[in-house]
Amino acid sequence: MKVDISIRVFLLLIFLSILSITFYASVSNAQPGTTVTRNDPECTGNGGTITPAAANNRCEFTPNAQKLTFYRLDLCTSRPTGPTTSAQVNRSSCSTFFKNDSGAETEVKKGVGTAIGTASDYTALPYGTYTFGLVTMGSTFKFTTSQTFNATMSDRSNSSTTCVTKVSSLGTIYGFENRINTAAKSNVDCTAGATAAETTIGVNTLTMDGDDDCYHAVTFQGTHVNIDAYLLETDLTLLDGVGATDADQIKNGVAGCTGGAAHGISRIIGVMPLAKAVKITPQTSGLQIKYNNTRGLTKSMTGTTNMIGYFDSAFFDFDLIAK
Repeated sequence: MKVDISIRVFLLLIFLSILSITFYASVSNAQPGTTVTRNDPECTGNGGTITPAAANNRCEFTPNAQKLTFYRLDLCTSRPTGPTTSAQVNRSSCSTFFKNDSGAETEVKKGVGTAIGTASDYTALPYGTYTFGLVTMGSTFKFTTSQTFNATMSDRSNSSTTCVTKVSSLGTIYGFENRINTAAKSNVDCTAGATAAETTIGVNTLTMDGDDDCYHAVTFQGTHVNIDAYLLETDLTLLDGVGATDADQIKNGVAGCTGGAAHGISRIIGVMPLAKAVKITPQTSGLQIKYNNTRGLTKSMTGTTNMIGYFDSAFFDFDLIAK
């Protein structure tokens, strides 16, 4: 028996542009009070030869390879209460299906079910109907890509019609430090004949407002459902500064909202209503994740025509399938 379950997970990682944000009343950080949606358009020609975005603009395309790290997957019979600065997410209504405290790195392949971890990481779920998913991931993502353009592109120093990912001189690039478009922060190589290398992008803010304040808790508006996302410290709580002035955020310049640092953030957690409830029966043999990263990578342009500042992570979605 096979049941297809749509869990549309939109992880909005780093936006250079100012987002158009809708605010809602919020009692606490247990559920975000800020809702955002996808902001950058799809690159023209995505999947083949793409057209560069205009200067100072961004567009999203499919990476050749993408890796993420899973730590835990729970299914819940009701909405879990999200984490706060002093408490972890409440899993009292949840059962753990996958758990690996060291993390299981997984390569994302578009539309392909990918095994995560090993058999020892899994526990049989109790029979029943589950209406929410709870996913815990690492806060860094890895990408490798080689992209051909219909124009000659520049990385500031080199030019060709093909640009590839490279290892940044800074190692892991964290979040909104990329708002400062400097060559030192580049992970792009447009040298003719260059070979793509894996680049790592870390998350230290889910999004920012017009004052460059950092959001650590946000609801992402998906195609079918909205997903609550949180940035967590190693103790799986929000940073202490979240909500000190405004709900869900830390003010610009305060610890937890400065460029170039991880801020102690090590996990991203998503609380997701299931578009179709999961029924675990004696006939269910397991769960599998299928990815859709058609727009998993962002190309961010500098103020110069046909010059790329950096490659950035975009949100992606995946489906959870019960077999």
